[in-house]
Formats: sequence, C-alpha cells, structure tokens
Amino acid sequence: MDKTQLKRHDLVFVSSSGKEKIWRDIAAAYSGDAWQMARDVLLGDADVPGFVRRSDERPEMLAVGFVHHQRLQGNRLRIGAFTTMQDIVMTMTPYEVMQRRAFAFDAPNLCMETLLKLYSLAAEYDLQIGALGSAALELATDLPYTDDESDIDLLIKPAAYEKLLDFYRTAQENFGQIKLDFELDLPNGYGVKLPEIFADTRTLLGKSLDDVNLLYRADIMKYLN
Repeated sequence: MDKTQLKRHDLVFVSSSGKEKIWRDIAAAYSGDAWQMARDVLLGDADVPGFVRRSDERPEMLAVGFVHHQRLQGNRLRIGAFTTMQDIVMTMTPYEVMQRRAFAFDAPNLCMETLLKLYSLAAEYDLQIGALGSAALELATDLPYTDDESDIDLLIKPAAYEKLLDFYRTAQENFGQIKLDFELDLPNGYGVKLPEIFADTRTLLGKSLDDVNLLYRADIMKYLN
C-alpha cells in the first residue's frame, strides 16, 4: 500500500512481527502499569489497530498511535509508535468501521447507544459519517473502549451547507447529554471542526496528515453545495 493513500484517523492493523518490532522500539519508555498495558496492546491476544497520526520524526515510516481499552489513573494510555508499510496487513477508514458494524452490535452504554442513533439520523439526511476515537476502536475490536462518560467523535463527508447545519442542530438538540465532536472531512486532505463551518470567520483551522494550516472559507464552501 502507498502511504499517501492513508489519512488521519484511518485504522491500520499491524502484523504480529511488526508489533514485536514496535514493542522493542518503545518498551524502555514505559514502566509499571503503563509498561504492562502497552505490552498488552501490542503483544496481547486482541488484534488492536493503531490510528494513523501526524509526525515528522521518521518520514520514511508511518506514524501510528495505539490506545489501551482500560484507563490508567482516569486517562487513556496513548502509545505513539512507528511502523513500516510492509508490516501493515489491513486498513479501515472511519466510514468502513462505522458501516461494517453499524447494525451488528448491542449498545452497552450511552455512548454507543447514541452512536447508533446518530448513524440513523445521518442516514435520514443522506450523510456519510465515520466513527473516530474510542467508539471506532470498540467497533473494530469488540473491546470495551467506551463507557457512559465517553465523548462521541465523528467524521462527516461534505454535503450541502444547509443539510449539514440542520443535521448538526438536530444532533445537538437530541443528544445534548453527551459531548459531540464532529469533523468535516474535506477532499483536499484536511479536516475542519464542523461548528467552525457555521461561524462567521474568513479562515478556518484545518488539520491533515502533513500539517496544520489556516484554510480560506471561500475555498471550503466550494465543497458544500
């Protein structure tokens, strides 16, 4: 696979030998419970994928981030690492994660229950949404990454401005009991927080796999018609 085909938030499944290489590379950076949890993510029985992330440290490799499904002192253990493209055995976009499991799991908590309802709401608006963060990892692994305190992070494909605005307002009105974080997935490789699209500003902050940049609103609005 070509590295340029990947985007932020994509999930990558790394081979067993690839994870062993990662563990040898990072093990010394951890100790105590964090050491055991990092080891479980990479060498445990569950095939935990990593998120594609931005990094300039090793441009010849792919920067990935792994997360343990349990909290450490109230926070998720986030494990930054690097892998070769040759060690990647499968990839999944946020949309593929969502579509693959959208109607094939029982919602164990408020987060996942709301995610299902948002998927149905998006379908009513003919919008494509993808799962990010803990919800994506739970859908991909069946491990309990979410709980009633979890936020919901979604990636949304561009659509007509008014349709996006109506969807956003409806979601806020119906699911205000949980924090919703929506990101608009632009064709130019950047992601922009959806609420910023509705603000009256000349520029918006865009994040891509390569950099963070200010984007002109006029350029973004070309995608929203």
